[in-house]
Amino acid sequence: MKSTEYDVIIIGAGPNGLICGAYLARTGLKVALMERRHETGGGLDTLELAGFKYNPHAIYHMMGEYMPPYRDFNLAERGVKYIYPDAQAAYIGKGHKPVMLYLDPKKTAQYLSASFSKEDGDRYTRMYSEFKELSESIVMPLTYIPALPAMEQVPAFAIEHGELGERFNEISEMTPLEILEKRYGFSDPIKAALYNLFAMWGHSNYDGLGFLFPLYVYRMLNAALVSGGSHRLSSALHKVIIEAGGDICDLSDVTKVLLTGGKVSGVRLSDGAEVKAKTVASTVDPKQNFLEFFEESQLPADLVQCARRWEWEKVSYFGIHLSLRSAPRYIGTEGVDDANRALMTHLGVGDTEEILSNYQDMEDGKLPGCPHGHTTIASLFDPIQGYGTYHTGRWESLAPFDQDWDLIKGDYAKQCLDTWKQYAPNLDPLDPMNTLIYPPTYIEKKFKNMVRGSIKQGSYMTLQMGYNRPHDSCSRHYTPIEGFYVCGASTYPGGMVIGGPGYLGAKIIAEDLGVKKNWK
Repeated sequence: MKSTEYDVIIIGAGPNGLICGAYLARTGLKVALMERRHETGGGLDTLELAGFKYNPHAIYHMMGEYMPPYRDFNLAERGVKYIYPDAQAAYIGKGHKPVMLYLDPKKTAQYLSASFSKEDGDRYTRMYSEFKELSESIVMPLTYIPALPAMEQVPAFAIEHGELGERFNEISEMTPLEILEKRYGFSDPIKAALYNLFAMWGHSNYDGLGFLFPLYVYRMLNAALVSGGSHRLSSALHKVIIEAGGDICDLSDVTKVLLTGGKVSGVRLSDGAEVKAKTVASTVDPKQNFLEFFEESQLPADLVQCARRWEWEKVSYFGIHLSLRSAPRYIGTEGVDDANRALMTHLGVGDTEEILSNYQDMEDGKLPGCPHGHTTIASLFDPIQGYGTYHTGRWESLAPFDQDWDLIKGDYAKQCLDTWKQYAPNLDPLDPMNTLIYPPTYIEKKFKNMVRGSIKQGSYMTLQMGYNRPHDSCSRHYTPIEGFYVCGASTYPGGMVIGGPGYLGAKIIAEDLGVKKNWK
């Protein structure tokens, strides 16, 4: 730490902290990021085991080149290269041909028409066209402007976007399955494949999340890998901050935000050190922000109650990362070789009712009888993530947090790999010493703010979304405490590597501090 006094201290150096810090440091403000762990990046995590690169957290980037920081910081010139596989998703099932979803919607429609029915191809074309328009005209731009109260947002859409806004409001009132069944007429296995692009992130068929469904389907069919691993995005943002004169302080665990006369005056670290600051921006979860950093008497009672009631996702993730002698070859792919080179290969996902039943079991704390996993062989598209002629393999499936994972992780990993082998008989792990088993409890151990393995810092439910995320007094990133801001995944617009909270937090802080924003 080069100084004991800053204009802005940012708590947490994950994607949103790095983005917020990079923008503010470039305005000339004296900025420091305080990171509890030994490295920055949060979920932008790439591990190397015996020459193989594993991405245990963020691997599928939905908004990579769309995020404002990608252009504003010239990240392409800093080595952040996105790779977009032609075959975005393959669904391998027993009893039907693979369901193939391509980067090119026309190619997908042609495949569905030829392999299933012309009606399915036509339905897909209509759905994709509408989802693209809704996403690019409404949902994606909303990601980078401050939240609006729902009572203002609904009529605003109708006024600004006319008929398109009315369609968006209509879809927002439907569940994801209602959209697929009633609006477009899909049936399984195609309905299950499209629904799973949403469900794979731990979302169930809840009311109130219909507005997100078009975005997830559209962007998960335009997903990319970061060449060299996801941590390269983190490293590029890290360099932007350092070049702009900002400080990044690893192993700096903030335990309190200090107030003087009701205004922020700095932070206290776990070793007792105090660092002065005019402004503090936190990217961690509401319980840390409002139950640990302050005394209850320093905050409005309704904000304290909100933090106490904050709900985490009930379902998390189980991951296996391993080295492979060769890339998997899947059953039923004769004549459909693209199914062996998809970015995401989903196994046994062909029945929507089974997806819902498995999800309910997991919400009840039960392990699914047959895990529905998705796999990725990153080295097929980015050889640097493999080693020589060998490949990296990645299995991920939804799983309940409440299990004795230290006891059962080995047996459950074997069950998942046995499932994988049912669909890819040639699966041949290279060396058990290169295998990383990553159960839900390890997520919480690694990242304190991912409580119960919650990768989005809190459940996506109506009362925790939009203008209510995390509370109506701080969804626009300022809070009732003067000089304290929140801009992590638990704030609007939410989690995933979308950059919205960090970008919006920087905008609000720059305006409040009266400095010129040197970005569009």
